Amino acid sequence: MRETGRVGSRPRNVGHKVKPEDVLAIALVHPQSSTKMISENCGLSKSRVWTILRESGAHPYRSTPVQGLLPRDVERSHTLRNFVMNNLEGLPTFLGDIIWTDEACFSRNGMFNRQNIHTWPMENPRYAVEVRHQVRSSINDWCRIFNDRLIGPVFYELNLTGQRYLELLQDVIADFVDNISLHHLINVWFQHDCAPPHKISKVKQYLMETFQNQVIGGFVERPPRSPDLTPLNFFFWDIKGQVYANPPPTWQDLRQRITDACASVTPALLRCKMCSEKCISECKCV
Repeated sequence: MRETGRVGSRPRNVGHKVKPEDVLAIALVHPQSSTKMISENCGLSKSRVWTILRESGAHPYRSTPVQGLLPRDVERSHTLRNFVMNNLEGLPTFLGDIIWTDEACFSRNGMFNRQNIHTWPMENPRYAVEVRHQVRSSINDWCRIFNDRLIGPVFYELNLTGQRYLELLQDVIADFVDNISLHHLINVWFQHDCAPPHKISKVKQYLMETFQNQVIGGFVERPPRSPDLTPLNFFFWDIKGQVYANPPPTWQDLRQRITDACASVTPALLRCKMCSEKCISECKCV
């Protein structure tokens, strides 16, 4: 009691009046301190600390988890960006000659975020949202964008392994190569990321032979843990909001919604999404 002015864990005023600005100053100097820690330092109750901070305009913002990068990742990202910029100087249509690819997983539960689901009654209604965490239920979808065309969706069962990825590529790439002239194929680049199934030797060999080493994520390294976004990351997977506007009742309905959402992506929309910043501000593509 002589040292802290309190008994046990109950905070008490230690004999001097603590000003609200002192509480706010502690919170600003040590922004990750809990209200319990601040209350113990100031000799105030937690509820009083909360009141002071709220009245002072402070808010307990939540942190956002981000992918940690290793020291070499920055250098790798600069290398890839320089590669793209150098090619754009010699060939302005370079980005349109890249086959952008990516995978996504869709579940029947949809996108469940407790932060965005709430209710405002006068009394606690014990509101519950039914989910099916104990039942494995998901559909895997692979899509690609080439020039102003979205090609997909391509559904595949179970998790993506190296062998399944190779079989998927052999089916879709063979059809792509058959429908493009050799003159255009010479300028085509294939892009994928550094997911483990993408890095097996058979996949690398197949893509290198098909595209004559013009592979981003192969001959040209795509950095692991890269924060760089592709057109699919940037806007296409937002179709999940369209797919989950209402909970899909069946698997067939979920597949059909994904297919319909992909069909709604028109060439004009793709041209708009991949055009210059000036066009975005004064867009006339759609």
